[in-house]
Amino acid sequence: MLNCSIALQILPLGENSRIEIIDKVISYLSTRHKNILVTPFETVIEGEYDYLMESLKNAISLAGEDHSNIFANIKINYGRIMTIDEKIKKFN
Repeated sequence: MLNCSIALQILPLGENSRIEIIDKVISYLSTRHKNILVTPFETVIEGEYDYLMESLKNAISLAGEDHSNIFANIKINYGRIMTIDEKIKKFN
């Protein structure tokens, strides 16, 4: 059931391997979600709330495996949501 969308921005604080950590998180999310949009500033996933919360928790933990300080910006839309396609189709 589609009742949630999350925009996630992972920011490893420090100089070491930022892009590699971000890529690792995006790769993880891509294996779990078919409805995903990667942008230059954040990654958007949509689906069932509990499944997305599990993915969110795991994504932050995954980033923390390789870096000692992770900052995450998270936006959550819950309830009767518009899909990614509905939100952006008029611009494509």
